[in-house]
Amino acid sequence: MTNGFDPKTFDFRKQTSAHNLQTAGSGLANTWKHLWELGGVKPWQMGYDEDDIRVAELAGASPYGLQQLLTEAKSRGLTIGKNTTKQIDALRASKPEAFNAPINYGALGGYGFDTDDIKAMWGTGPANAQGVAYGMTSPEWTAGLDKVRDAWTWAQDQNLPNSSSVGTWIQNKENEQRDEKLRIETNRLAEEERLFQKGIADAAQASMQKAAEGAEYSRLASRRGGGNQTLSASGAATFKGRGLKSSENKRGKGRGTGQFKRPYSTSNLSIAARTGAGQRQGTGLNREGLG
Repeated sequence: MTNGFDPKTFDFRKQTSAHNLQTAGSGLANTWKHLWELGGVKPWQMGYDEDDIRVAELAGASPYGLQQLLTEAKSRGLTIGKNTTKQIDALRASKPEAFNAPINYGALGGYGFDTDDIKAMWGTGPANAQGVAYGMTSPEWTAGLDKVRDAWTWAQDQNLPNSSSVGTWIQNKENEQRDEKLRIETNRLAEEERLFQKGIADAAQASMQKAAEGAEYSRLASRRGGGNQTLSASGAATFKGRGLKSSENKRGKGRGTGQFKRPYSTSNLSIAARTGAGQRQGTGLNREGLG
């Protein structure tokens, strides 16, 4: 412990000037035990009395410290003055908050707060009922650290013995928690950036794919048409430059049966037949004329 009022180091034989050994023994006794031998009565100054309370308060003892001093006096086997307990009880009634300690600061044999108390409170860190540790950014972990900090702060407020190593321990834990929060936030931002860049890449890929599909469609349409063509809304092609429409396929047009005709329009036999008919028709007329 580095500071604060420590009952373990309190000298119960040290009294105020009105009740010290020099005054009580009239300069004849060298120690309280010697005075006891000289007078045959145990000096009340050898116990924990009201005068000790005044000395302790002057040394910085808080109401809670005076209660601890009573515990120390009993552990040494000292006599407790009849008004000492009453005075401490009166303090407890008038200042209850001064005795409402967050932990029992004397549970480990001392009267203050040091790293041993931290070990008792913290252990391996906050964990659930199954012993699974909470993460450093969890509310449970923060609450556990707050309890340690509150116990240390209360000890300082009551001027109990407290070690500077406690402050170092708390600072280290706060740094660890801050670093973990920073790591998580850095990873979160990195993931957001990754998803953002992926969205941009996906959009660019989709645009390139659409353009490629359009180009392929145009290429295939050009190969099917074999020439200049335009596409109607229904997808039917109209060919230009040959004087033909793709829908023409009637007899004698387009690519119908007319393609199998001879390269001349009539045969010699047809011509001869027509010539003979003409001659017969002409002969008939002559006969009519003769008759």
